[in-house]
Amino acid sequence: MSQALEGRGGRVLGRSLLTVANVITAAAPLAADWNDSHIFNERWPAHARFHAVTALAMTAALSSANIWSLWSSGSGQASERFFAAAVPVAYWAPFFLAPVVPGTAVDDPPYPVKRVAGVPVSLLGAAATTATAAAGWFIDRRSTGFQAGGV
Repeated sequence: MSQALEGRGGRVLGRSLLTVANVITAAAPLAADWNDSHIFNERWPAHARFHAVTALAMTAALSSANIWSLWSSGSGQASERFFAAAVPVAYWAPFFLAPVVPGTAVDDPPYPVKRVAGVPVSLLGAAATTATAAAGWFIDRRSTGFQAGGV
């Protein structure tokens, strides 16, 4: 496995995982939130909708820029893989912080979040995407021999 993570094969695998994490970060929130449960929820104040739209647009734009950066230049700069991992992690990891803040909830009746073994699927997806981004960063970093600035 160690040899598989070194060189071009590891670089392609790492960047592919980072790409998957960024595609999910751009698309999944749009699919989950651009509907009556969030953006068009008549019970939400207009300013809450404003923040939801800006957050969705920001993650889609940053994730798209990351994908372009990873595959267009070929420079292998450490900052490319760092930001390609940081944006998905910055979006999804707070899914675990939000429920511990008083007055917040994972779902908003009448729009319950589906659960698997009692765990909300949004948290399962957040964990999987965070892990995918971290694995992609680690594999790509290892494949480049910790070069290009060491980030």
